[in-house]
Amino acid sequence: MDNFFREGIGYVWWKNKGVNVMQYVYLLLAAALSAGPLYQYVGTKLDLQKYPPLGKMIDVGGYKLHMIDQGSGYPTVVIDAGLGSSSLDSQLVQPEIAKFTRVVSYDRAGHGWSDASHLTRTSDNIVQELHTMLKNGNIPAPYILVGYSFGGLNVRLFADKYPDEVAGVVLVDASHENTKSTHADSLSKSLEKNYYKYKAYAERVFGLDRWKQDPSLNRRIEKYPADIQEMYRALRLSTKRLKTAYAELDNFDTSCSQVKTSGGIVGNKPLVVITAGKKLTIDDSGYSQKQLDKKELDKAEMQKDLVTKSSCGKQVFAEKGGHNINYDQPEVIVDIVREMVDQLRIKEGCA
Repeated sequence: MDNFFREGIGYVWWKNKGVNVMQYVYLLLAAALSAGPLYQYVGTKLDLQKYPPLGKMIDVGGYKLHMIDQGSGYPTVVIDAGLGSSSLDSQLVQPEIAKFTRVVSYDRAGHGWSDASHLTRTSDNIVQELHTMLKNGNIPAPYILVGYSFGGLNVRLFADKYPDEVAGVVLVDASHENTKSTHADSLSKSLEKNYYKYKAYAERVFGLDRWKQDPSLNRRIEKYPADIQEMYRALRLSTKRLKTAYAELDNFDTSCSQVKTSGGIVGNKPLVVITAGKKLTIDDSGYSQKQLDKKELDKAEMQKDLVTKSSCGKQVFAEKGGHNINYDQPEVIVDIVREMVDQLRIKEGCA
């Protein structure tokens, strides 16, 4: 075989051209590595051209946030999505709420159609941007704030900073300020942070997620119309969104500390804590059974503690819903918001 190669056409061509085999390997490797970034760059550009904003772009100080404003009536409901998510995560919730009151969903800076922000992705800065957007977008207070997951930290901080502008709060399987973004021991913490850091880099630079289909994502949005499903996938794959999602995760502990310092108190306003009824499994989570049991126990305690953030808080379970209740059981969120709206139209507070 060796003699055949040496005497064959291939060897003669290589020898005459003076091409080093390793140089050729390096060229192939360089071409492969450049293909990913080019694929991601072009894909992002084409997606943004194909899918223009569904709502309004509101200036918040040199950059703009995207806001979807639907319905009419008092009080206005404002929805803040989970970590790495956008206004499209409320497509099964917002149109139903719009049938009985005004409702706004929006894209935090760097997500969906919103511009990226120069500010660090912490709850404190996110709340400042949201408040400015509502003011500049002519969305009158008071608001019922609805926060999914990480959005729960943000709306509690908003309620603490601007109590006179908040009529009530709904927390949807919300993060608690004692939630740990990583494992407790320092080695696991370092390994996990580095894993997410390099995973995020591979996704946004090399277009990792564009090369593969995410089955869990497809299941999550299966109730969406086909055109919205395609739009949703496109926005989640944008370089800007992937970079921002990691930035929110990287600053998650700081956001928790900010809420802990403020207290995140809702006062005597109506507060409903909606908790997922379905528990995580080993297959879904990647945790060991021991870790999973501890995580579920901690979560149960923290969800109960969230109820105490208002003198008239209560807890409701979405029995068939996992963490993404806005997909699994959106009707639970809609019914709770409707009940709170009706209550506030009769009287203020919950006494």
